[in-house]
Amino acid sequence: MNFIRKHIKKFLFVITIFILITMIGLSSIGRMDGVNLGFFGNLLSGMQKVTYKTGLTLTSSFLSVQEIVKMREENIMLTETVYQLQEQVRVLENIINKSNALETEYEMKKNLSYDYVIGQVIALDDSNWFSRFTIDKGEKDGIKKNDIVIQAVETEDGMVQIGLLGLVAETSSSWSKIITLLDESCKVSFRDINNDESGILQGSIDGNVTGYFFNSKVSAEIGDNLVTSGIGEIYTPDIYIGNVKDIVETTDASTLKIIVEPAVEFTKINRVYVLKQER
Repeated sequence: MNFIRKHIKKFLFVITIFILITMIGLSSIGRMDGVNLGFFGNLLSGMQKVTYKTGLTLTSSFLSVQEIVKMREENIMLTETVYQLQEQVRVLENIINKSNALETEYEMKKNLSYDYVIGQVIALDDSNWFSRFTIDKGEKDGIKKNDIVIQAVETEDGMVQIGLLGLVAETSSSWSKIITLLDESCKVSFRDINNDESGILQGSIDGNVTGYFFNSKVSAEIGDNLVTSGIGEIYTPDIYIGNVKDIVETTDASTLKIIVEPAVEFTKINRVYVLKQER
């Protein structure tokens, strides 16, 4: 009795395992030989169905989790790709826009050749920072009053002009003061290369550059390119100025008013080219 009480749990466990193995064996034999096991067969069949469905559910859930993780990773990769493509589009658009502008300017100015001095901006005028400034080159560098000042880039083929800045208003031995197109005292005669019509432009106190065609019947259009006409004793011809930004209707029947978009970005000036000319 003591032996049975001591080992009852182990005994029951072994009996249970034996019965289950026997039932599984009988169930298998019944399926193979067409024997109906009744209650035990139904019980085992139900257990098998539950086990099978549970396995399918767990497998399906595992695959679903894998699919979700995969989709999330693909979504992150696609999002990063979209950002990269958007950046590439912005870069390409910027390159295309600049290429078109520089190509137009280069074709207009590639035949121009000047002796020049490169000056660094060292001071801006207090009254209007972008209409007047001082550079670090002066008379000892060969600069004289009324010399033309432009913005340009240097290439293997020489200097390529970007656009007219203004002119030298005052000089000393080591510095020069420049007035730009934005200054209301700066007046420049221009020519529209699209229709060959001429006019005059000047700056204003509000920083805009406006101009007038001498011929009010001119067929000017927004985007027309303007260059210096060479009329007068200061500005030589064919220096690029900018383009027509807008055409303004006025009551003056003898002239046509325009708003000019200079080629130069006056807020980003740090180095300039002073053209040394013999007059």
